[in-house]
Amino acid sequence: MKNLLYIAYTFPPVSTGSAPMNLKVTSLLVCSGWIPTVITPRHVAGLPLDETLLDLLPEEVRVIRKGTVELAGGRPADGARSGKKRLSIPGRLRHFILNTLLQPDRYVAWAPMAIFASLRAIREYRSEVIVTLGPPHSVHLVGMVCSALTGRPWVAYFSDLWVCDGYVNWEETTRARRFWTRVMEKWVVRAADGIVTTTDGSSRYFTKTYGTLCPPVQTLWNGATSEETATLWNTKPIPALDDEMVVTYAGYLMGNQTPLHFMRGMKLFMERHPERRIRFRVVGDPGAYAGLPGELGISGQVEWIGRVPFTSVREWQNLSHLLLILMPPQPGNELKNASKTVECLLARRPILALSREGDMTSLIRRMKAGYVSDHDSEDVCLALETAWEEMSRGVLRVLPSPDALLGTEMDMEANAAGLVQFLDGLCRNG
Repeated sequence: MKNLLYIAYTFPPVSTGSAPMNLKVTSLLVCSGWIPTVITPRHVAGLPLDETLLDLLPEEVRVIRKGTVELAGGRPADGARSGKKRLSIPGRLRHFILNTLLQPDRYVAWAPMAIFASLRAIREYRSEVIVTLGPPHSVHLVGMVCSALTGRPWVAYFSDLWVCDGYVNWEETTRARRFWTRVMEKWVVRAADGIVTTTDGSSRYFTKTYGTLCPPVQTLWNGATSEETATLWNTKPIPALDDEMVVTYAGYLMGNQTPLHFMRGMKLFMERHPERRIRFRVVGDPGAYAGLPGELGISGQVEWIGRVPFTSVREWQNLSHLLLILMPPQPGNELKNASKTVECLLARRPILALSREGDMTSLIRRMKAGYVSDHDSEDVCLALETAWEEMSRGVLRVLPSPDALLGTEMDMEANAAGLVQFLDGLCRNG
């Protein structure tokens, strides 16, 4: 067995972002002969936790939790709603520290602890390769330093892009943040021995932007393993569509990942079809958006379920007619595939994806697994109308069998074999 150092800020029991996906990646590495040693914070502020995720972690994976990061707060929830607020003198100082001094992000405060822990782990477990997973992308700086000090090959794994991260309202960030983001991404790309991304479009971004400066790039879509497919393949029938359609979003509404665009389209649908009821459920924390239903006058049609264990999400999906995936309209999100896409595919409820046209929307269309809408209210309304009409006729846009994932981007087991070859090649060349 070979040893690998895996540095990730969002690792279970953190339950948002790439944390659940880390379980699959580390499990696939173990099955392929690599033993990951994970370096991650002991505690992070402002992120949801789900202790049940730890039960899914392979026992071979070593997890070293080092340091506590309490730098809470961050970018406004939504550019259209945040507005400008006058800050007190302590508030201005805090804003200056978080957004100007701490680069490329506030989580860089964890970097010194992560570097020392990583160097000790490399020596103790004789790690042959370093893999850093971002965001936050300050973890890549940790990998860059550790690689330079030890000579170990290093792979920067981008579960989201950095300069083109569509989850960031860049026009609201400071000039310092925008400047250093571009500079540091270039540092990372030039220093890394390899890059991993989660979509073909993301991989093309690096090869096109950096040309000969770009190291080899490997694409690993956020997909499903054969074990996961066998366990999570849903055979329960969809609820009958009587006079109410249930649309469920499962996830943590954070940053600019707003349900506003869907709610506006939902309101338009109800105005045009008063005889048809629609219910919107959010299984997770509504964050800054809890007041939206009241502002739009649709409080009676929205349910905030709150946080539930990861293993309980399926119960709510089973009660649904549509599963919602939200991508903010900012540029860059056309290159992203949400980690929950595969969960929705296996739940076998039609997907309604609000997103810019790109990798994820193309995937859903190819698999005939749901509906795609842009962020315009008319388009959302049309997608809901189409879904209602088709379901009322018994037409369901869902995967026909588990084999539908084999050989596709979502066949994570097959695609991970390419990642393992990639890592093996770095070791031989290192």
